[in-house]
Amino acid sequence: MTTSHWTLALIVLCLIQGCLSTNEWGVSVLGPLPALEGSSAIFNCSFWYPGTLQPARNIIAIWLKDPCLEGSEELYNSNNPNRDPDVEWIGNLDQKNCSLRIKDVQKKRNHIFCFRFIIANKNKWTGKPGLRLIVYARPRTPVISPLELVEGVTTNLKCSSSNIDEKTKPSLKWYGLPDQSAEQCSKDPTVLSSCLRFTPSYQDHNKIINCSVTYSAFAYSDEASITLNVSYAPKNVTIRGDKGSELTIREGNQLSLMCTSNSNPEAMYSWHKREEESGETRLINGSKGTLSFQSITSSHSGFYSCTAANHVGSNTSKTLEIQVQYAPKNVTIQVDKGSELTIREGNKLSLMCTSDSNPEAMYSWHKREEESGETRLINGSKGILSFQSITSSDSGFYSCTAANHVGNSTSKTLEIQVQSSTGILAFAIAGSLVGIGLVLAIVLWIRRKDLFKGKKSENNSQQGMLDLQQGNETTISNSNIVYDRPCMNKSQGDSPSKESADTLVYASIQFNNKSKGLDSENPQLGQIKPGSKQQSHIDQSIDAAVYENMDKYKQSGDIIRRYPEDAVEYACVVFKNKTVDSKAANR
Repeated sequence: MTTSHWTLALIVLCLIQGCLSTNEWGVSVLGPLPALEGSSAIFNCSFWYPGTLQPARNIIAIWLKDPCLEGSEELYNSNNPNRDPDVEWIGNLDQKNCSLRIKDVQKKRNHIFCFRFIIANKNKWTGKPGLRLIVYARPRTPVISPLELVEGVTTNLKCSSSNIDEKTKPSLKWYGLPDQSAEQCSKDPTVLSSCLRFTPSYQDHNKIINCSVTYSAFAYSDEASITLNVSYAPKNVTIRGDKGSELTIREGNQLSLMCTSNSNPEAMYSWHKREEESGETRLINGSKGTLSFQSITSSHSGFYSCTAANHVGSNTSKTLEIQVQYAPKNVTIQVDKGSELTIREGNKLSLMCTSDSNPEAMYSWHKREEESGETRLINGSKGILSFQSITSSDSGFYSCTAANHVGNSTSKTLEIQVQSSTGILAFAIAGSLVGIGLVLAIVLWIRRKDLFKGKKSENNSQQGMLDLQQGNETTISNSNIVYDRPCMNKSQGDSPSKESADTLVYASIQFNNKSKGLDSENPQLGQIKPGSKQQSHIDQSIDAAVYENMDKYKQSGDIIRRYPEDAVEYACVVFKNKTVDSKAANR
């Protein structure tokens, strides 16, 4: 309200009280006056005096402190207006307005004050009972606690304000939180407090809340605001590659992985790798959430995860697979089970080419001819080279090349030797003949040695083959038996027998002056009389006769061998002018 307004109000009051009488003195104030500590207080005041007196320039204005007597403490004096800087004259003596303002009212001003005016050389007047100034305590700015909260842990948020005057009917109110019931939580009458049960989440972190204190009597309010600090375990733990990097990367390139999370306080990070083949997971080194590969290799392929942790808890990211692409390595040619690198013509053979690569390699086969040295591309299917019926033309030097878009590599050369069936058969026959000839030579040598020693068993065997007639005394001396050259001959079409007893044997035996009855195959000789012409003719023909024994002997007691494993062999035997002893022959 302005000064003019207060003047008008005082005039109205004076009209009611009759203070405008030309013969009256008086002062009018509106009170009591409530004031809030630290605020401004205005003493609205008006005065009057008889109309015959001098103008206002001759008036001295004074505000006195209770008891408002001569000599009382002065609050203001127009003769010394700057004594107290907090006290300001806002009246107008010409308008008979005696208003005063006190800035920053403190408790010490809580008194009764009176206005006194003096007209020089005339009279003076003090308005009683004066104006009562009531100073109320100003509440302190609210304080909110606690400042740090933990996600999921229920706590009491407290807002409190001290220096409270109950007469002003103060109140506290929360802003920025869901509507929840709060209650007074202090027994001190000078402290106003409000407690609110609250269960924070990570979404409440950095949220701003307010608490205000209000004096409704003065339309006064003061408030405090804080930013909530909610501690929570890491959330949304994520792995991402650096700019331009991919999770499928060529061997030798650089790659950086960064682990990020939402947490309070800031999380610490650890990295883990799970091997694809073994399934084992191991801890690997990283720095502040970053895992770097300066030159990545195939051994770095695998499944990676990141764990973020703080004092509240921990959380792990999803697994991220890194695939390192590399050119084929360890290119090798493998021969299928049962196959050999030296193989007979007509057999099957499969070669398999294998390698270590990512992505999977494509295979090509090459053959280098032994004679020309030329190398040519040959057909294969998915790393397999098959020969369903191999031929001698397939002999040569083979290699396999594995390739993908990263690079290629070639195996070592593998030689295949194909043996033809004709050559093998001829070689086997020739070997067999040589072996048989060697064995026969050894056996003949042994037999010849035994015959010269006069083994009787063989002589008796040979004599037992002569069918002698009874009564003829003919003798053959063992010492005069001549063993001629071996008679084993091969005729065309003959082939060695697999068993020694099936060997074809040829023998020639010549008899000179042979007596009758010695030839069991010619029994008619026994009917010729000795000394007759028939006898003489027969004797001559017998001397020239050669008997070829072409029987196929089997292994039996007819042939006497020194050792059972000896091959059966025969020799030509010639008898010269010897009388055969029939008894000896019978034996």
